[in-house]
Amino acid sequence: MNKNELKPDILDVLKSVLFATLIALALVLVFAIILKFTSLPSAVIMPVNIVIKLLSLFVGILIGFKSKQNGILKGAITGLVFMLLTFFIFAALNAFKDIKFSWIDLITLPIAGALSGIAAVNIRPRKQA
Repeated sequence: MNKNELKPDILDVLKSVLFATLIALALVLVFAIILKFTSLPSAVIMPVNIVIKLLSLFVGILIGFKSKQNGILKGAITGLVFMLLTFFIFAALNAFKDIKFSWIDLITLPIAGALSGIAAVNIRPRKQA
């Protein structure tokens, strides 16, 4: 595989991570506002955060993937990069205090990314040349 064949795949991953991160930040902000004005139990926070990350990753991949190849690999890499980036962002927002690494994220996000990548390359109809 040469450089020219790899460039669209790298761009797909980077765009997908960017979209997923922006969506996740927006959804976390909305959820924080909801938590502020309601009396939801603290046990709700972790599952909702997982759902937010999974949904953000899925939508980010659907928006970001343009080339119709390597969906499973690009999706898994996107999930892993998204997990690392969101971990860093939310740790930085917390001033790197009480940093907790989530093994659930490490396992679920690359798998969800791979499944989302498969869906992304197969859902949209292929353009006829």
